[in-house]
Order: sequence, then structure tokens, then C-alpha cells
Amino acid sequence: MIRVLVTDTIVQQGIDLLSAAGYEVLQIPFSETEKMVEALPTVQAWVIRSGSQISAELLDKATNLKVIGRAGVGVDNVDLAAATRRGVVVMNTPGGNTISAAEHTFAMMLSLARHIPEADKSIKSGKWERKHFTGNELRGKTLGVIGLGRIGQEVIRRAQSFEMTILGYDPYVDPERIGLKNVTAMALDDLVVESDFITLHLPKNKATENLIDAKRLATMKSSARIINCARGGLIDEIALAEALHAGKIAGAAIDVFVTEPPTDNPLLSAPNIVLTPHLGASTVEAGESVAVEICEQIRAYLTSQKMTNAVNAPVPDLAVFKQIQPNLDLANRMGFIAHHLIPGKIDQVILTFGGEAAHIQPLLLSALRGLLRERYDSEINFINAKYIAQAQGVELVTVSDQKIGDLPSAIALKIVGSDGHNREIVGYADQNGIGRLTRLDEFKFDIAPNGTLLFIENFDVPGVVGRVGTILGDAQVNIAGISLSRNKERKIALAIVRCDQMVSELVVEKLLSDSAIQNVVQVV
Repeated sequence: MIRVLVTDTIVQQGIDLLSAAGYEVLQIPFSETEKMVEALPTVQAWVIRSGSQISAELLDKATNLKVIGRAGVGVDNVDLAAATRRGVVVMNTPGGNTISAAEHTFAMMLSLARHIPEADKSIKSGKWERKHFTGNELRGKTLGVIGLGRIGQEVIRRAQSFEMTILGYDPYVDPERIGLKNVTAMALDDLVVESDFITLHLPKNKATENLIDAKRLATMKSSARIINCARGGLIDEIALAEALHAGKIAGAAIDVFVTEPPTDNPLLSAPNIVLTPHLGASTVEAGESVAVEICEQIRAYLTSQKMTNAVNAPVPDLAVFKQIQPNLDLANRMGFIAHHLIPGKIDQVILTFGGEAAHIQPLLLSALRGLLRERYDSEINFINAKYIAQAQGVELVTVSDQKIGDLPSAIALKIVGSDGHNREIVGYADQNGIGRLTRLDEFKFDIAPNGTLLFIENFDVPGVVGRVGTILGDAQVNIAGISLSRNKERKIALAIVRCDQMVSELVVEKLLSDSAIQNVVQVV
């Protein structure tokens, strides 16, 4: 039975969905370390929210793990490199909490502008300080939005209803191309200088860590305020606390922290700041949405290998795998054949495809699965194939060339060995989806690569084919197909013989004992 580990609280609807699929659901809080670690080797799926920290050490213990599902957006609490290396799919739910996060951003912005937390505290203490808490309207103010993904876009739509002027920064997104009107794209440093309010909606990575540092904080207007409801660490917390104490900016609102909970954090004692305990996605609606969505995604992956919102997926649109399944099967088989033809260390893999360029990466991954599956002691899949090849020092090259193989959508796989030996295999999938091999190096063929194959290289002299047939016949090995090719200049011939069953080592030795046969390679 498939077992699913859940180490953060999710709504019952999600648990029920997994149970209804026939899975055993283990609900173990992440804080119960000993019990959780004991369960890890037995589970195939792991459901988390932000409270679980999945390290490489924990992944090493989860020897049967296939998929991690993050109910929410951020996956900085998962060691993605370790998960990818182990072939574990990591999925998230980027859309489920979008509205909740956008609305919380506006709640924080309005709380800053109208001093709501301080005013609430004051009146509850018996004071009536109306003049002390005079605030600012949002209308007419300039809002700088850093990050124009789903949440950033929803914040912009709400800000426009408040009649704010919108500046946008995102190194990968053009506001006009995603349908955002009346948004002025601007360089980050210019946006920081020009904005009255700044809100961040970015993932945390090496490029974005401490993106708003002391230098950028110093360029903000003294009347400006900054909001972070995205990920902890996008703003330098020490520099922000110092800027608030010095009165260099008017205020800040922070929902996320480098370390959560923030027990020893300078922001806890800073003035003019609103703090909330990572509430951006904490609504009933968002909790239900992300939990059900991630459980549906996990069920789909475990039952049909369907990947949705896989953050470590090798290609952006995973639907392409189904579209080109015959070519994927052929590339995988070609990779497996290449493994046998060059048994030593590999320096370079070059895959050339004559079809759509978008299909090249999936085909490369499929070829690598075949090439590496007997060279590595763990499962090779579409998630980790590229990572493992590169970790072994293999250079990967892809080429789009419609002329390859003189056939539509032909595939060429070239393997460069460290010992100087190169082999190139060319094939295509016919109109019935059946793979065909058409060339190995300079030798031309036309044969289906399925079943047991014998690659027999020999001197181009009379009688070799007859003797091969006799040896196989005497061993009760039936020949299902044969394709012959030769190089007249080199006086070398190559035969690909497809057999109905595996050929024993004794039969291979008999073939090699023939003085005209130079090499025999069997691929099962």
C-alpha cells in the first residue's frame, strides 16, 4: 500500500482525498522527529506546508520517496538539489493562496498608512489620540511592485482600484505582455527611489536574498513604507531595523522572517513597524484550496505519473511528454543501446532532433535515462537524469536540425567516450509510432530496435551471415529480423540481428570465435 506522510496541518478534505485513493495517511507533526524519521523509509509521498524543513539528510532516509507536495507556494524549506538528485518530484500550489496573500498585503499597507495597530492599542489603554494617528490616503501615491507573478498582479489590480500610480519591476516579465495596463516598468533602483510604498512578491534564492539592503533602503523617500508578505530574507532585517530606528523611512510591514518564529530579531523592537506571524496564506479559503489541490496533484502523480506545478521539472510544459511518447521511447532505447556500445566513461552526449525544438530537452532526458540506468545505483527518471549526467562530468549538447537523417522528426544520438571512441545512432518513429533505427555511425539500416539485439561487426567476406545463422540456429535462437550494412572502403560489415530471446554467453563466445567476426554486442 502507498503511504503518504503529512507533517504539517492540512484540512480534512485533503486527508480524505488521499484516503479515498486507497493510500495510508500518516499524520506526524514535524516536531515529533523520532517518530517521523522512523516512518520516512516507508513512505512514497510527503505533504508539507511551511513548518517542515526537508533537508538532504532527511531525504537520504526517505529511500522510497517519489514526490513531495508543498501546500502553498514557497519551497525554500525543501533541499531542491537533494530532491532532484534522488529523482523526487517537488510540487507546489502557486495559485491556491494568491488572493489571500494579495489581500493580506493590502491589509498591511492600510495598517501602515492609517496607523491601525497603534491606534487600536492606544484606545484600548483608555486614550483618545486622534491627531496623533493622522494617516495618509493611498489614492495618488506611487506603489512599487517588485515581482510581477500571480500575487504581484493581484496586488496591482487592487492598487489600481485605490487610484494608485503603479511602478513594476521583474527581470523576467514585461507588464504589457501579461496584460497589465497602466503599469510603468522600471529598473529596481529607480523604483526604490520613486515609490511611496514598496511591496515585494518574489521567491527567495541567491539572486533575491537581501535584495533590499542598507544601500537601497538609504535611497528610499523618508516618507516611504515597505511591505514584505513574500519570503523572509528578501529585505536585510538588520538594515531595515536600523533604518526604522534612524527614521530614514516612515514604516514597514513584515509578515515573513529569515527565522520563524523570530525569537531574536531586531525588527521586534523597531519603531513604526507592523508584524504578523506569516499570515499571508492563512485564510480558511486558502487553506482548503492549497490542501485539496496538492493532494489531487500527488494522487495524479502516484497513479498516472502526471506532474503538475513540479518546481524541479526539466521542462516547463509537462504535457509535451504525452505528445511525443513514441519518440521518447525511441530515444530511451537509443540511449540504452549506446550504453552497451560505449561501456567506458562518457565525456559528451549530443542529441540532435529534426522536429519541434520544444521537444529536444524531453528527448535528451529520455536518452539519458536509457544511457545511465545501468551506470548508476539509483532510479534514473526525468527529474534527475540531467543532474546525474552532469554530476558525472558528462557535457550535454542539444541541436535542432531538420535535415538530420533525411527523415521527418529524426533523432540522432552521439556519444563521445573518454577513450576517444565515438558512436552515433540515428532513428525515427514511423506513422504508427514504431521506432526504427536507420544508421549506426556510417552504417545504414532499417530495423525496429525492440527485443534482443545483436550488433555483429565483421570483415566483409563471404559466408559470415550464414555462419551466424547456423550458430544461432544450433542454439535454438530464433532470428526475428536482420539488417545488414557495409563499408566497402574499409571492407567492414555490420549486422543488427533481432532475436526472440536472450543469447547466452556461450553462444556469443562461439560467434566471436569466428575469425571474420571482430565484435559482438548484445542489447536486451
